[in-house]
Amino acid sequence: MTTAGALAGLNVLDVAGTVASGYCGKLFADHGANVVDVEPPEAGFATRREPPFTPNEPPPENSALHAYLSANKASVALDATAEAERLRALARGAAVILDDGRFAAEHFADVAPQVVVSTITWFGRHGPYANHAGTDSVCWSLAGMVRNVGPAQGPPLLAAGCGAQIVGGLAAYVGTLGQVIAREMGNAAGPVRLDTSILEANLCFTETAGVGGYRSGRRGQRLGVNRFAPTYPLGVYACADGWLGVTALTPSQWKNFCGLLGMEQHADTPQYQTAIGRLRDYDLLEPVIKRQVRHRNASDLVRRGQELRIPLAPVPTMAELFTTDQYLARGAFAQVETPLGNTFAAPATPFRLFATPAKAGGRAPRLGEANARLLA
Repeated sequence: MTTAGALAGLNVLDVAGTVASGYCGKLFADHGANVVDVEPPEAGFATRREPPFTPNEPPPENSALHAYLSANKASVALDATAEAERLRALARGAAVILDDGRFAAEHFADVAPQVVVSTITWFGRHGPYANHAGTDSVCWSLAGMVRNVGPAQGPPLLAAGCGAQIVGGLAAYVGTLGQVIAREMGNAAGPVRLDTSILEANLCFTETAGVGGYRSGRRGQRLGVNRFAPTYPLGVYACADGWLGVTALTPSQWKNFCGLLGMEQHADTPQYQTAIGRLRDYDLLEPVIKRQVRHRNASDLVRRGQELRIPLAPVPTMAELFTTDQYLARGAFAQVETPLGNTFAAPATPFRLFATPAKAGGRAPRLGEANARLLA
């Protein structure tokens, strides 16, 4: 028995073709909406040229990232700017148009009177950064997420990938779906533009530290690897068979952690009864912790740590993610099929609906595959 998705019957167009709009559209598509990528005819969306690439497949059909973002969607090859009337015809009855700032909501008002034009840009359409170029690294840096990460000397460590854009796409999805639901409930009417800034979406990760620094004038220092004030120990440690994530905060957790690792001589030291006190002796304690875990099994430490109520967790490598028991039990990964038939495992939708579950995985379309069906 096939269950219709929660958003079945909803029509969505993506004319932006960014990672952020692609992920926003993916969430709509995975939950049953009819999502159409309106791609430039020559080479398609820019995401088709983003690595990683699948082996033995020619461009523009070999981007695994694009396949992940576009699974369960349709593709139309159409110049959205030059062929405005064909685009308007394609948009008839649409609930959502994912945009990069080119189109006003009024442009589609007569063909889609309740349309939500959801514009996703790096810094929003207004403000001091509106015309600046953005990247994931720039957004993370401006949000204060990398200042304290990495060795004490030299530049901070930057995360790779497109995570900032994924967060922006998720934020746009939440806001856009809220506008759609408001119209379905009769609480709003008429076309509207929703503006999402990828930078502002990522500011949620700064919590209160950035505001506290701004208000107090104090600037945090990068203390080093596994060294984050005011908590210690906090970090990832190499074991004999993998990696161990450690957070031992309270006095009882510290005492049990010392017992687990054979560090009893440090368990009752007065200054170590607070996390900041332990952090002050980082240079003494860190080599001991590293030495004590290096020849032990992470899985055994996690099991014994849970019995002692110590917050320990296994930290899988990228290769180990697909065989991690909790991810298998949760169905965290699903098979995505490229337009030419290659398959690979990729993250499934990160939240669950039980009566109308999201699609797990899916196939990405070839460039212009739906032209005959949708542009006839």
